[in-house]
Amino acid sequence: MNETTLVTGMRARDEAVVATFLKTYRSLLFHCIGHFERDNSARDDLYQELVLYIFERLDADRFDPSKASLGTWLYRVAWCRCVDIKRRRSRLRHLRTSAPAESYPERPDPAPGPDTRAGTEEVGGLVRRALVRLEGEQRSLLNLRFVQGQTLGEISGHLGISHEQCKYRLKRASTALRRVLLNDFSLEKLAETEGYLEPNSLEKTPVN
Repeated sequence: MNETTLVTGMRARDEAVVATFLKTYRSLLFHCIGHFERDNSARDDLYQELVLYIFERLDADRFDPSKASLGTWLYRVAWCRCVDIKRRRSRLRHLRTSAPAESYPERPDPAPGPDTRAGTEEVGGLVRRALVRLEGEQRSLLNLRFVQGQTLGEISGHLGISHEQCKYRLKRASTALRRVLLNDFSLEKLAETEGYLEPNSLEKTPVN
C-alpha cells in the first residue's frame, strides 16, 4: 500500500487501512517512545495517545509528502509529542511536590463526605447520559471494559478483532465520551450563569 493510499484511508478511518498502519508503524512509534518511557504500561498508554494525535494531525492536513516520507514525518511528530507530554508531566509533578505540607491532613478520613457523595452521584448521572448518546459499538466497548471489567484480550476475542484494534477503538470511545461530557458540562455551566438554556434542552443539544 503506497503512502497516498494509506493516508487517504486513515483520514477516512477505513478499518483495513488503520489496521495496516498500526501493524506497519508500531515498531517505529515504540522506538521513539523508548527514549522517553521505560515502563511497559506507560509505553502502551503513550502509544495510544500518539496514534490519536497522529490522526488529528492528518485530519488537519499537516502531512506534506513533498517534504518528507510518511515514516520520517511520523517519527518527527511522535518525538515532538513525547517531548511535550514529558514537559507537561514534569510541570505537574513540580506543582504537586511544591504544595505546602500543611495542606495535607495527617490522617485523611477514608469515608466520603456529603459533598463527595453528591459530586459522585452528579458525575455518574452525567456519564450515564453521555453514554446514551454514543454509537452502539463505543457504548458497548466502554461497558465491557469499565462496567463489566473485562480485559482487552477478552474484549478483542468477543469482538473478533486484534488486540491493537481493540485498544484503538476503546481509546476512540473514551475520547468520544470525554467530548460529550465536556460539551454537556459547558452547556450546563452556561445555563447556570446566563439562563440561556430552557429546562431539559440538554437532551436535545447536538454533539459536534
